[in-house]
Amino acid sequence: MTAPHPHRATLRRTALRRTSLRRTTLRRAGVATLGLPLALLVAAAPATAAGAVRAASDADVVVTNTETVQARLDANGRLQVARVYEQLAFTGHGTTTVSNPVSTKGLRNLDGFGGFTLEDGAMQTTVTVDGEKRLRTVSDFTGELPVRVAVEYLLDGEKVSPGAVVGRSGTLEVRYTVTNLTTRQDEVTYDDGTGKQVTATAETVVPVVGQLTTTLPSTFTAVTSDEANMAGDGRGGTKMSYTMTLFPPIGSPTAEFGYTAQITRGEIPPANVSVLPVSPLTSPSFKGGSASYAGGAASGVALTAGATEIDANLLKLRDGAATLLDGLLQLQAGADKLSAGLNDTAAPGAAKLAAGAATADDGAAALATGARSADAGAQQLATGAAALDTGLSSAGAKVPELLGGLTAVSDGLTTMDQGLAKMYDDIGGVPAQAKPIQDGITTLKNGVTSLLDGLTALQAVQSSLATVFGVLSSTTATVSVATDATQMGALHQLFQGLAAQTTDPTQQAQFQGLATLYDPATYAAAPTTPVSLASAFKGLTGLTSSIVAKVQGARCGLSNAASGACDPKAPGLKEGLDLAAGGVDALTAGVVAKVRAGVGVAGQTKADGTLRGGVGSLSAGVGQLSAGGKTLVGGLGQLSAGATALKSGSSQLAGGTSQLAAGSSKLAAGTGQLSVGANQLSAGLRTAADGSQTLAEGLGTAAGGAPALVDGAEQLSEQGTSVLVETGAATAADYGVKYAVIEAGAARAADESMAYGGPKGAESVTAYSIDIAGADGAGASSLGRGTAAIALFGLGGALAAFARRRFA
Repeated sequence: MTAPHPHRATLRRTALRRTSLRRTTLRRAGVATLGLPLALLVAAAPATAAGAVRAASDADVVVTNTETVQARLDANGRLQVARVYEQLAFTGHGTTTVSNPVSTKGLRNLDGFGGFTLEDGAMQTTVTVDGEKRLRTVSDFTGELPVRVAVEYLLDGEKVSPGAVVGRSGTLEVRYTVTNLTTRQDEVTYDDGTGKQVTATAETVVPVVGQLTTTLPSTFTAVTSDEANMAGDGRGGTKMSYTMTLFPPIGSPTAEFGYTAQITRGEIPPANVSVLPVSPLTSPSFKGGSASYAGGAASGVALTAGATEIDANLLKLRDGAATLLDGLLQLQAGADKLSAGLNDTAAPGAAKLAAGAATADDGAAALATGARSADAGAQQLATGAAALDTGLSSAGAKVPELLGGLTAVSDGLTTMDQGLAKMYDDIGGVPAQAKPIQDGITTLKNGVTSLLDGLTALQAVQSSLATVFGVLSSTTATVSVATDATQMGALHQLFQGLAAQTTDPTQQAQFQGLATLYDPATYAAAPTTPVSLASAFKGLTGLTSSIVAKVQGARCGLSNAASGACDPKAPGLKEGLDLAAGGVDALTAGVVAKVRAGVGVAGQTKADGTLRGGVGSLSAGVGQLSAGGKTLVGGLGQLSAGATALKSGSSQLAGGTSQLAAGSSKLAAGTGQLSVGANQLSAGLRTAADGSQTLAEGLGTAAGGAPALVDGAEQLSEQGTSVLVETGAATAADYGVKYAVIEAGAARAADESMAYGGPKGAESVTAYSIDIAGADGAGASSLGRGTAAIALFGLGGALAAFARRRFA
């Protein structure tokens, strides 16, 4: 193809027909049009031109341009001659002027003897139209054909020239290889799954579809072909057609096919290759496949984004749980110290104080008895009074320290209760913090659904390929090193590459065996040894069947409801995400419920089994201690006053027993109050000790459960969401590159599909008809070539009629 003209469009819909005469009739030298299968492929291929040309003086004139390149090859596929037939079709009423790029070499007017005005390689013409009008020209084709055709002939297994087949009998094998010559390396851009646009170098072509047709004479029997569509021609011959999709990733830039027949009075029948550029993004036959690649790339991007967001939120949950665990451990340590202090020191000390107060009360009673027995001795009373005064002074000095400590304990318990109340309120925010996780899981489930759709389409394609290869595996065709060294080398490289890529030992052994079977070096000693092609197709059947099974496994892995073949008892990723969604709700609800149940609310006591209940009971006990301490201070003051009076009265004992009795009564009253206060202090400290033990146990339970939350979030991130991020990125890259290649091909089809270009704004299309000469011992006549030109313009007329209908 030549450099593109800036103003042209691709063909929207056309159906080309081919007519072939028998050897005994006049031959149409190389006149072939597209057969039915190719017509179906491109029948709805949309044009890219903005519209047909309208006349400057009359808006009702529409111009349509068609280029038909006719090339003749010899029987070996070598180019002999090529011409381009141009047709301008005008419809409407009015006058218009057009400039149509053409090949100026050998340019001739096929509608008359008049010439044309040429300017800068373009034909300039002004026409007046009243209904329909056509201008037709022919000139030498000076460009490059978009495809190369190679032909190989084998007679009884030996490679021969076409002429060597004429008049002979035997087994004839003919192999055609058609190659798209527009291949080049281009830079393409795609989304790598993380939102980043990545540029890579990939092979692109101008997308081309084509068809090769030929008719074998009745002297060709037992005709077989692994690739062709075959039908009788009604005269004992066999019509054969091969359809080609010459662009990746939907097809391949190279197509190989052929046939085998038993011949008598041999000849080589002519063949025709018809080629047409298409856009894979707009052609109905290919835009569905293109959309599948685009959908696969989008699914990979969505899967990567959703998994990345979920993973980030899981790590936030893990870090928050770790912080909560640290706080619980610190609170547990403080509660353990408080419990130890109350149980090991304060409570035993209060018990001893109560016992001492009881003893003092007994002593005061004895003192009263002694007072009533004045004859016991004033000296003994004075000594006892002095000792009592000293003891009460010491006890009075210790009571302020006890009251100060109880005040500090009461303040600490108030702070602890406030902290527990804040913890109760703050833990209620955990479900809201987990909301991004639920949103991420929903996004991930949507991505899994899109991925399932893409895998379903891929499985259908691979199943169809497995069926086709299964049918081809029954072929009886063979190859040999002597005649098919290139083809055997290609098969050897194919299976050698498959053996290197697979990790399945069984498949690796199978592909290695096939690589050895088709290795030309294996038959170096016997190059004519026939090697069956059936083994190659059986190997490809096994490969595609394995791919189908793996795709099925991937679908079941994504969801056990993907198909009836999945094990309903083995949940897939989709079902796992459903469980994860429920698990996040249950986890957050469980943490909130358990922590709040352990913390409790204001007004509870240790009987409620909560932290705030224990703190409440402990505070109540400390209050009782403080009240008892204050009572103790009063009692000690009174006791000290009584002891002082006793000490003073003992010296005056002789002066009167009435004063001693009064003093002993006061002493007994004071020791009674001391005993009551000491008992209250002992009971309060025991209550506080029990509450501190409950607090320590509740914090231990909460701290024991918190690590499970940290470990669970970490494990889900490492084994679940991180793997999904990697898988999504790989899928986005694979499908992204393939779809970028399709887009690049469509762009090249828009810019490079025309041989020379068309008038500005017109519907313009190019088709290629390549005739491969036969060999029968006779030559083609000039009459046949004239018939060919007439038929080619019939093709151009059909293309023009189609282009006009696009604007009807």
